[in-house]
Amino acid sequence: MMMLRASTAANPTDLNDADETAARSSMLEQFVDAVVGDDPERAAEARATLIDRLGPDWLVDTCAVIANFEMMTRLADATGARLRAEQLEAAAPIIRDLGLDAFPSARH
Repeated sequence: MMMLRASTAANPTDLNDADETAARSSMLEQFVDAVVGDDPERAAEARATLIDRLGPDWLVDTCAVIANFEMMTRLADATGARLRAEQLEAAAPIIRDLGLDAFPSARH
């Protein structure tokens, strides 16, 4: 929480500007989709757009967040972390809809 407070103070943002917030969110979502996908050209375009519109600091921070989530997922998977029964129950529709149980690594 302290880091969030310090970050907010160092990088003030007008969260009341809904149009700017929506545009920024959309751009970040497109960037994430592009870099975690398998299309280097799309990723390069999204990276250039992010730098042009928000600057290199946003690119670095966004990449760090993506990398951290990727690392946490791999770490949890490598350690054999399992979801609790109530989490599995809540996730069941998503698991079914995405066909995740069909993967060889699916835990039953």
